[in-house]
Amino acid sequence: MADSDLWAYLNGKLVRGDDAVVPLTDRGVQWGDAVYDSIRTYGGKPFQVPFRIDRFFRSLQYTRINPGISKEELAKATEEVIDANLPLLGPDEELSINYYVSRGSMQMTDGRTPAGTVAIFCRLVGFAAFAEFYVRGGAAITPATRRTPPECVSPKAKISNKMNHFVADMEAKAYNPDAFAVMLDLEGNITEGTGSNFMFVSGGRIKVPDTRLVLSGADMDFIGELSSDMQIGSDEGTYTPYDVYNAEEAFLTTNSFGILPITSMNGLPIGDGKVGPVTRRLTEAWSDKVGIDFVEQALKHLDPELRETLQAERAESV
Repeated sequence: MADSDLWAYLNGKLVRGDDAVVPLTDRGVQWGDAVYDSIRTYGGKPFQVPFRIDRFFRSLQYTRINPGISKEELAKATEEVIDANLPLLGPDEELSINYYVSRGSMQMTDGRTPAGTVAIFCRLVGFAAFAEFYVRGGAAITPATRRTPPECVSPKAKISNKMNHFVADMEAKAYNPDAFAVMLDLEGNITEGTGSNFMFVSGGRIKVPDTRLVLSGADMDFIGELSSDMQIGSDEGTYTPYDVYNAEEAFLTTNSFGILPITSMNGLPIGDGKVGPVTRRLTEAWSDKVGIDFVEQALKHLDPELRETLQAERAESV
C-alpha cells in the first residue's frame, strides 16, 4: 500500500491522500511558511498525543498563525484519521500522523494571521530504513552546516522550512550514505540531529545538549521519564564532539524510530562501538511502556536472511 492510499484530513474533510490537493499559492508551498508536527502509533495506538498537540500549538503561537481549530478539535480529527486508516494496515505496519498548518494571509488580527491550509496526513513508518541500526547501531557525522542559532529562529518551534537541516543531512550522507547528521551550533557545540534529538552516556549518566539550542522533543522528554523511573541520572549542558568521542554510548530519539543507538561519530567508535547497556535498558523499558517490542517489529520488515542474522545478534547481546 502506498502512502497516497491513506486517508487524510484537509480543511475539515476526510479525503484520500491522492485527493488531498494544496494550491501552488499556499504560503507553505512557496516559502515554507508553515508549522508541522508528527505522531506515530505503536500497535495502532497514537503515542503522546497531548504533548505533541501542545507543542504544535506553541509553534503556531510563535509563528503567529491562527489555525482556526482548537486543540480538542485537532485531537478529534486525529482520532478520525487514525480510525479511517487502521483497517488499511498490514501486519506490523504503523502510522506516522503528520500535522501541517500554513499561513493563508499576512493580514493580522490581534497580532496573528489566519491559516491557509490545515491538514493531517499519514505515512507508513519506514521500518526497513533503520531496523538494522537498532541492533548494530548507526553512524553519526557532524557536517559543516551549522544549526540555525536561536537568535535567528527559535529551534523550539517545529517549522516547515528545514533547508538548513536538509543541507546538513546531505553533507553527512555524501560521506556515508547510512550516516545520521548531528548538527553543531556556531561555537561547535552539539545540538541535535536533522530530525531527531541526540543524547549520549558518560559516567553512566545521560548527557542532554543545551535544550535552548534544540527542539523540545516528545521522545527526548519520554527518555527523561524512563531514565528517572530507572534511576539513571542525567545532566543538561554544553558539549562538543570531544565529549562524545570519550563517551560510553549515544543514541537518537525521534517520532519514527523512538530510540536508535549511535555507535560512532565522525569515524570514531563510541565506547566499544556496540550498542551499550543503558541504551538497551531504555529500549526495553520503552517497549514495555508502549506494549510492543518495536525492535522486533521493525526487523520483520527486512529480508528474511538479514532479519535472522540480526535477531541472532540481538539475542547474543542481551
